[in-house]
Amino acid sequence: MAILDDRQRCISLWRHLALAPGRALGTLQRGTRDEYVVVTAAAALAFDNGRAYAESDVNLVLERWLTGPGAMLTTDRVELRRALVDCRLLERDAYGRCYRRASDAPRAWRVALAALDGVDLAAEAEHARAADARTRAERKERWMQAAAG
Repeated sequence: MAILDDRQRCISLWRHLALAPGRALGTLQRGTRDEYVVVTAAAALAFDNGRAYAESDVNLVLERWLTGPGAMLTTDRVELRRALVDCRLLERDAYGRCYRRASDAPRAWRVALAALDGVDLAAEAEHARAADARTRAERKERWMQAAAG
């Protein structure tokens, strides 16, 4: 499996994912590792470094993320929260009451976190969708012109 090592590659992969709504987190996890890494890293970036979050605040952050930049996913905040903890992107206390963005994520995620940090992921997704819509409209227009003879 390739480890994400390039900012442009991470952004390109994010744009690709944005064009495929209805992605299940479990499917991404079983599929291409890079896609799962990019999506979970992007979700982790919704949390401020060093800030402590109550579980209810984590749920609010994830709900906003899932209706914004992460709208391509068909998952809920609970599944995503658990995935972020399992990937060691979010740390929680022994009681499950206090969460923090992990200061030392696994290597593949560190690379993706660094690559995507500061990127407006919602805008990148929207640009990808708009470009795809233009391409489809142009293709349809050419087809209709060819069909009209």
